[in-house]
Amino acid sequence: MKTINFLVLFICLAFPPLSGFAQAAENGPAIPLPEDDRAAIEKELGEGVVGAAIPAPEVTDTARYLAANPSARTFHLMSGPDAGKTERHQPTLLKQQAGESIWRYDAGGKFIYFVTARANGDYVMTGVQDTEGGAITKYSPAEPFMLQGLAPGEERTVTLSVTVFDLSNPEEQTHTGVLVVNYRYIGAYKVKVPAGNFDAVLVKWTFKGKVGPASVEDTQYRFFAPDAGIVAAVEQLDVSALLIYNRHTKVARVLAAEPQ
Repeated sequence: MKTINFLVLFICLAFPPLSGFAQAAENGPAIPLPEDDRAAIEKELGEGVVGAAIPAPEVTDTARYLAANPSARTFHLMSGPDAGKTERHQPTLLKQQAGESIWRYDAGGKFIYFVTARANGDYVMTGVQDTEGGAITKYSPAEPFMLQGLAPGEERTVTLSVTVFDLSNPEEQTHTGVLVVNYRYIGAYKVKVPAGNFDAVLVKWTFKGKVGPASVEDTQYRFFAPDAGIVAAVEQLDVSALLIYNRHTKVARVLAAEPQ
């Protein structure tokens, strides 16, 4: 089930070019992808997308892993109710203040994510709007999306308070709950998608908790490549969609074309 479709927040910022992936990772470990994780990923993405383990860098510049320009991008859906179709994602910068940037990320018109780029380099998701379901979900503290300074194998755990509101009446609270999120940087791997071949770091989210009547237990994966952003992901719908539609289907995406 999708607790948080941070899914798909492909924040796009313009930054100057930095050193390459290989240079940053030359002293990092090559961590084999655990078999249970590989099986879960290949079930949704298919075989041949995720290749061999490569030396994994410390994440020292999160902006590079969230794309280098603000252009729209297209994803091919590999699983889920719209498998076989493409989906257009569009980021928009809403505000810059006190060293922070606030972004609106429109994922195909169905979900809109709100992400904050903090002054310390962390990217966190504060909430998501479910347009079809007519709900807004907010997280406190914000959900980790891409964290500065992560080392290969490092993991962090955070407890989130979750509140769901009626989109037509944002003051009307419909559900509340708690999620425990385990966030882990597994390693780096070769990834092959329609947009090309990439060296990408893999982050895994594991969620457990209860929001309103829904018990939440979910695992999600995202592959981030320098200067390309998310190139492959296995996610689910937002927690509000579970409450409204009782959907439990995974949604897997691969980048169809590199952003220009």
